[in-house]
Amino acid sequence: MKRRLLAAAAFCTIALGTFADAGAADEPSGYVGSGQLVIQTTLGGDMKITVGGNIAMEEHGPFLRVDVLSLGIPGTNPTTSSVISAVSTQLFPPGGFTIVYDRRASTYTVWSNAKHAYYTNASTDESASGSGAAGAVPLSGAAVAVVASSDLFSAFSFARSLKDDSAFTLTFGLAGHQTVNGHPATGLNFQYARTTKTGDALDLHGTFQFADDLDGVPVEITAAGHSKSIPESAFRLDFSSLTKQSPPDADFVPPPNFVRANTLGDVIGKSLGM
Repeated sequence: MKRRLLAAAAFCTIALGTFADAGAADEPSGYVGSGQLVIQTTLGGDMKITVGGNIAMEEHGPFLRVDVLSLGIPGTNPTTSSVISAVSTQLFPPGGFTIVYDRRASTYTVWSNAKHAYYTNASTDESASGSGAAGAVPLSGAAVAVVASSDLFSAFSFARSLKDDSAFTLTFGLAGHQTVNGHPATGLNFQYARTTKTGDALDLHGTFQFADDLDGVPVEITAAGHSKSIPESAFRLDFSSLTKQSPPDADFVPPPNFVRANTLGDVIGKSLGM
Protein backbone atom coordinates (compact mmCIF):
# COMPACT_ATOMS: atom_id res chain seq x y z
CA MET A 1 0.00 0.00 0.00
CA LYS A 2 2.67 2.51 0.98
CA ARG A 3 4.71 1.76 -2.13
CA ARG A 4 1.76 2.65 -4.34
CA LEU A 5 1.05 5.82 -2.38
CA LEU A 6 4.70 6.83 -2.76
CA ALA A 7 4.48 6.12 -6.49
CA ALA A 8 1.39 8.32 -6.67
CA ALA A 9 3.31 11.01 -4.80
CA ALA A 10 6.05 10.72 -7.43
CA PHE A 11 3.38 11.15 -10.11
CA CYS A 12 2.24 14.35 -8.38
CA THR A 13 5.80 15.61 -8.28
CA ILE A 14 6.03 15.08 -12.05
CA ALA A 15 2.87 17.09 -12.61
CA LEU A 16 3.93 19.80 -10.16
CA GLY A 17 7.27 19.92 -11.95
CA THR A 18 5.38 20.55 -15.16
CA PHE A 19 3.57 23.36 -13.31
CA ALA A 20 6.92 24.95 -12.39
CA ASP A 21 8.17 24.59 -15.94
CA ALA A 22 5.07 26.22 -17.37
CA GLY A 23 6.11 29.55 -15.86
CA ALA A 24 9.82 29.21 -16.64
CA ALA A 25 9.84 31.86 -19.36
CA ASP A 26 8.65 34.59 -17.01
CA GLU A 27 10.97 33.66 -14.10
CA PRO A 28 8.83 35.47 -11.50
CA SER A 29 10.51 36.74 -8.34
CA GLY A 30 8.48 34.30 -6.30
CA TYR A 31 5.10 33.10 -5.06
CA VAL A 32 3.77 31.85 -1.74
CA GLY A 33 0.47 30.04 -1.37
CA SER A 34 -1.60 27.38 0.34
CA GLY A 35 -4.29 25.03 -0.81
CA GLN A 36 -5.74 21.55 -0.96
CA LEU A 37 -4.42 18.49 -2.77
CA VAL A 38 -6.45 15.34 -3.52
CA ILE A 39 -4.80 12.17 -4.84
CA GLN A 40 -6.54 9.02 -6.06
CA THR A 41 -4.50 5.91 -6.81
CA THR A 42 -5.21 2.25 -7.59
CA LEU A 43 -4.04 -0.16 -4.90
CA GLY A 44 -4.73 -3.40 -6.74
CA GLY A 45 -7.32 -4.53 -9.25
CA ASP A 46 -10.28 -2.16 -9.05
CA MET A 47 -9.53 -1.00 -5.49
CA LYS A 48 -8.85 2.72 -5.31
CA ILE A 49 -7.95 5.00 -2.42
CA THR A 50 -8.45 8.75 -2.28
CA VAL A 51 -6.33 10.86 0.06
CA GLY A 52 -6.62 14.61 0.54
CA GLY A 53 -4.42 17.06 2.38
CA ASN A 54 -3.56 20.66 3.12
CA ILE A 55 -0.38 21.97 1.54
CA ALA A 56 1.78 25.08 1.49
CA MET A 57 3.76 26.14 -1.58
CA GLU A 58 6.70 28.43 -2.33
CA GLU A 59 8.19 29.14 -5.76
CA HIS A 60 11.37 31.08 -6.50
CA GLY A 61 13.40 30.95 -9.72
CA PRO A 62 13.76 27.29 -10.75
CA PHE A 63 12.72 25.95 -7.33
CA LEU A 64 9.29 24.74 -6.24
CA ARG A 65 8.69 23.81 -2.59
CA VAL A 66 5.59 21.92 -1.45
CA ASP A 67 4.89 21.19 2.23
CA VAL A 68 2.37 18.39 2.86
CA LEU A 69 0.86 19.54 6.17
CA SER A 70 -1.94 17.02 6.76
CA LEU A 71 -3.57 13.95 5.19
CA GLY A 72 -7.04 12.40 5.35
CA ILE A 73 -9.88 11.02 3.25
CA PRO A 74 -12.10 13.82 1.85
CA GLY A 75 -15.77 13.68 2.88
CA THR A 76 -15.32 11.36 5.87
CA ASN A 77 -16.89 11.99 9.29
CA PRO A 78 -14.72 12.99 12.31
CA THR A 79 -14.53 9.42 13.64
CA THR A 80 -13.32 8.02 10.33
CA SER A 81 -10.94 10.94 9.91
CA SER A 82 -9.33 10.16 13.28
CA VAL A 83 -8.75 6.58 12.16
CA ILE A 84 -7.23 7.75 8.89
CA SER A 85 -5.05 10.19 10.80
CA ALA A 86 -3.75 7.34 12.97
CA VAL A 87 -2.96 5.24 9.89
CA SER A 88 -1.30 8.16 8.08
CA THR A 89 1.16 8.61 10.96
CA GLN A 90 2.44 5.13 10.06
CA LEU A 91 2.59 5.94 6.35
CA PHE A 92 4.12 9.40 6.72
CA PRO A 93 6.14 11.20 9.39
CA PRO A 94 4.30 13.28 12.00
CA GLY A 95 4.14 16.93 11.04
CA GLY A 96 4.14 16.11 7.33
CA PHE A 97 7.07 16.45 4.94
CA THR A 98 8.61 18.83 2.41
CA ILE A 99 9.38 18.32 -1.29
CA VAL A 100 11.64 20.71 -3.24
CA TYR A 101 11.84 20.30 -7.03
CA ASP A 102 14.57 21.96 -9.12
CA ARG A 103 13.19 22.25 -12.65
CA ARG A 104 16.54 23.22 -14.21
CA ALA A 105 18.36 20.14 -12.94
CA SER A 106 15.26 17.90 -12.83
CA THR A 107 16.15 16.83 -9.29
CA TYR A 108 14.08 16.64 -6.15
CA THR A 109 14.76 16.65 -2.40
CA VAL A 110 12.41 15.43 0.33
CA TRP A 111 12.85 16.03 4.06
CA SER A 112 11.05 15.48 7.34
CA ASN A 113 11.36 17.80 10.33
CA ALA A 114 10.30 14.97 12.63
CA LYS A 115 13.06 12.65 11.43
CA HIS A 116 15.74 15.31 10.84
CA ALA A 117 16.59 13.54 7.59
CA TYR A 118 16.40 14.25 3.86
CA TYR A 119 16.60 12.26 0.61
CA THR A 120 17.60 13.60 -2.82
CA ASN A 121 18.02 12.04 -6.26
CA ALA A 122 20.89 14.44 -7.00
CA SER A 123 24.45 13.10 -6.89
CA THR A 124 26.53 13.56 -3.74
CA ASP A 125 28.55 16.42 -5.26
CA GLU A 126 25.42 18.20 -6.46
CA SER A 127 23.74 17.85 -3.10
CA ALA A 128 26.77 19.24 -1.31
CA SER A 129 27.09 22.20 -3.64
CA GLY A 130 23.36 22.78 -4.01
CA SER A 131 23.80 23.24 -7.73
CA GLY A 132 22.13 20.20 -9.24
CA ALA A 133 24.12 20.33 -12.46
CA ALA A 134 25.38 17.39 -14.55
CA GLY A 135 24.64 13.85 -13.46
CA ALA A 136 21.15 14.54 -12.08
CA VAL A 137 18.52 11.86 -12.55
CA PRO A 138 15.70 13.46 -14.57
CA LEU A 139 12.24 13.14 -13.01
CA SER A 140 9.99 14.13 -15.87
CA GLY A 141 12.35 13.58 -18.78
CA ALA A 142 12.05 15.32 -22.10
CA ALA A 143 9.08 17.48 -21.09
CA VAL A 144 11.24 19.34 -18.58
CA ALA A 145 14.15 19.73 -20.97
CA VAL A 146 11.94 21.31 -23.64
CA VAL A 147 10.37 24.03 -21.52
CA ALA A 148 13.21 24.75 -19.06
CA SER A 149 15.93 25.36 -21.64
CA SER A 150 17.60 28.76 -21.47
CA ASP A 151 19.00 29.09 -25.00
CA LEU A 152 18.32 27.97 -28.54
CA PHE A 153 20.62 24.94 -28.67
CA SER A 154 19.85 23.62 -25.21
CA ALA A 155 16.18 23.76 -26.19
CA PHE A 156 16.90 20.66 -28.25
CA SER A 157 18.81 18.82 -25.51
CA PHE A 158 15.76 16.58 -24.97
CA ALA A 159 16.63 14.92 -28.31
CA ARG A 160 19.43 12.99 -26.59
CA SER A 161 16.81 10.90 -24.81
CA LEU A 162 14.76 10.25 -27.95
CA LYS A 163 17.18 7.52 -29.10
CA ASP A 164 15.65 5.31 -26.39
CA ASP A 165 12.05 6.01 -27.46
CA SER A 166 9.70 4.30 -29.87
CA ALA A 167 7.02 6.99 -29.43
CA PHE A 168 6.83 10.48 -27.92
CA THR A 169 4.11 13.18 -27.96
CA LEU A 170 3.63 16.48 -26.13
CA THR A 171 0.52 18.51 -26.96
CA PHE A 172 -1.26 21.59 -25.57
CA GLY A 173 -4.68 23.06 -26.28
CA LEU A 174 -6.58 26.10 -25.01
CA ALA A 175 -9.35 25.11 -22.57
CA GLY A 176 -11.19 28.45 -22.42
CA HIS A 177 -11.51 31.30 -19.90
CA GLN A 178 -13.32 31.36 -16.57
CA THR A 179 -13.02 32.42 -12.91
CA VAL A 180 -11.13 29.83 -10.83
CA ASN A 181 -10.54 30.10 -7.08
CA GLY A 182 -11.35 33.80 -7.23
CA HIS A 183 -9.04 34.60 -10.15
CA PRO A 184 -9.78 35.24 -13.85
CA ALA A 185 -8.07 32.27 -15.46
CA THR A 186 -7.04 30.83 -18.81
CA GLY A 187 -7.27 27.05 -19.13
CA LEU A 188 -4.73 24.88 -20.94
CA ASN A 189 -5.09 21.15 -21.60
CA PHE A 190 -1.90 19.10 -21.86
CA GLN A 191 -0.93 15.55 -22.79
CA TYR A 192 2.51 14.00 -22.43
CA ALA A 193 3.07 10.43 -23.63
CA ARG A 194 6.31 8.54 -24.03
CA THR A 195 7.10 4.90 -24.81
CA THR A 196 10.64 3.50 -24.72
CA LYS A 197 12.00 0.79 -27.00
CA THR A 198 11.79 -1.60 -24.04
CA GLY A 199 8.06 -0.99 -23.79
CA ASP A 200 8.01 1.26 -20.72
CA ALA A 201 5.23 3.80 -21.22
CA LEU A 202 4.29 7.00 -19.40
CA ASP A 203 1.00 8.76 -20.04
CA LEU A 204 0.22 12.06 -18.29
CA HIS A 205 -2.64 14.39 -19.15
CA GLY A 206 -4.68 17.09 -17.46
CA THR A 207 -5.51 20.79 -17.30
CA PHE A 208 -3.83 23.92 -15.91
CA GLN A 209 -5.87 26.99 -14.94
CA PHE A 210 -3.50 29.97 -15.15
CA ALA A 211 -4.40 33.11 -13.17
CA ASP A 212 -4.48 36.10 -15.53
CA ASP A 213 -3.96 38.53 -12.62
CA LEU A 214 -0.88 36.67 -11.28
CA ASP A 215 1.27 36.60 -14.43
CA GLY A 216 -0.09 33.21 -15.47
CA VAL A 217 0.67 31.16 -12.35
CA PRO A 218 -1.58 28.07 -12.04
CA VAL A 219 -4.33 28.34 -9.42
CA GLU A 220 -5.74 24.90 -10.23
CA ILE A 221 -4.16 21.75 -11.68
CA THR A 222 -5.87 18.48 -12.52
CA ALA A 223 -3.93 15.53 -13.91
CA ALA A 224 -4.17 11.79 -14.44
CA GLY A 225 -1.70 9.22 -15.64
CA HIS A 226 0.14 5.96 -15.22
CA SER A 227 3.37 4.19 -16.09
CA LYS A 228 5.11 0.88 -15.38
CA SER A 229 6.13 2.01 -11.88
CA ILE A 230 3.19 4.36 -11.17
CA PRO A 231 -0.33 2.89 -10.81
CA GLU A 232 -3.32 4.54 -12.44
CA SER A 233 -3.51 7.79 -10.50
CA ALA A 234 -5.15 11.20 -10.57
CA PHE A 235 -4.80 14.36 -8.57
CA ARG A 236 -6.28 17.82 -8.18
CA LEU A 237 -4.56 20.85 -6.66
CA ASP A 238 -6.46 24.02 -5.77
CA PHE A 239 -4.80 27.11 -4.33
CA SER A 240 -7.06 28.88 -1.83
CA SER A 241 -4.45 31.63 -1.43
CA LEU A 242 -1.62 32.69 -3.70
CA THR A 243 0.42 35.90 -3.55
CA LYS A 244 3.51 37.34 -5.19
CA GLN A 245 6.27 37.13 -2.63
CA SER A 246 9.96 36.26 -2.78
CA PRO A 247 10.75 33.50 -0.26
CA PRO A 248 14.31 33.21 1.14
CA ASP A 249 16.79 30.88 -0.59
CA ALA A 250 17.21 28.92 2.66
CA ASP A 251 13.65 27.61 2.31
CA PHE A 252 14.72 25.42 -0.63
CA VAL A 253 17.49 23.41 1.05
CA PRO A 254 17.28 21.01 4.01
CA PRO A 255 18.20 22.46 7.42
CA PRO A 256 21.98 22.16 8.01
CA ASN A 257 21.67 19.63 10.83
CA PHE A 258 19.63 17.13 8.77
CA VAL A 259 21.25 13.81 7.75
CA ARG A 260 21.08 12.47 4.20
CA ALA A 261 19.11 9.20 4.02
CA ASN A 262 19.79 6.33 1.63
CA THR A 263 16.16 5.81 0.58
CA LEU A 264 12.98 7.87 0.32
CA GLY A 265 11.29 5.47 2.75
CA ASP A 266 13.79 6.44 5.44
CA VAL A 267 12.45 9.99 5.26
CA ILE A 268 8.73 9.57 4.62
CA GLY A 269 8.27 6.56 6.89
CA LYS A 270 8.30 2.79 6.58
CA SER A 271 6.31 1.53 9.55
CA LEU A 272 4.08 -0.59 7.29
CA GLY A 273 6.96 -1.98 5.24
CA MET A 274 7.90 -1.35 1.64
